[in-house]
Amino acid sequence: FCTPYLRVLPPFFDDDNYLNCMRDTLTESLGEGGSEVDHVLFSFHGIPERQCTATDDSGEVCLKRPDCCADLQRENRNCYRAQCYESARLLAQKLGLADDKWSIGFQSRLTLRGTVQWIRPYTDELLESLARRGVEKLAILAPSFTADCVETLDELGNEGREEFEAAGGKELVVLPCLNSSPRWVETLATLVRAQVPHPAGEEA
Repeated sequence: FCTPYLRVLPPFFDDDNYLNCMRDTLTESLGEGGSEVDHVLFSFHGIPERQCTATDDSGEVCLKRPDCCADLQRENRNCYRAQCYESARLLAQKLGLADDKWSIGFQSRLTLRGTVQWIRPYTDELLESLARRGVEKLAILAPSFTADCVETLDELGNEGREEFEAAGGKELVVLPCLNSSPRWVETLATLVRAQVPHPAGEEA
């Protein structure tokens, strides 16, 4: 039998092509510097905490202090939560968002009676707290999804909207994922080509 050869695309959370594609896609809805909304919530898919701590060989950084994801360093370079924070920081910079104009949350947690701790802060709790803080028009996007699915369309678009409005919010603007937009197709092709071996002298 022929064993297929697989090459896995490495994390591109901080890739400039990806970030520029996100910026160009979002700016029309958010306005310059997020002027069209009161606040922006970056909602990433959640995972159990132990999947993050397992990536920290030192055992001294990941989830050991409140600011463990304040910057990307050797100890947390493979930590999913740290990569999400870095991606959100870079994207916020490209969008021209002030530090108090955006937040990060993690959605889709699954746990049995609280026995498994998932990474925080939780998106559903942030939706409520932001509304109670006086945020009336909130934009929410899911950078860890490149295509819309039940977790963006229903969990954020329906359940999230209900939670936000029940807490006093006026409008939840759910921004679409990149999906099959021509700009994203081009960007993804660029990312893939960079990982494909090419004969000597042939350009990627």
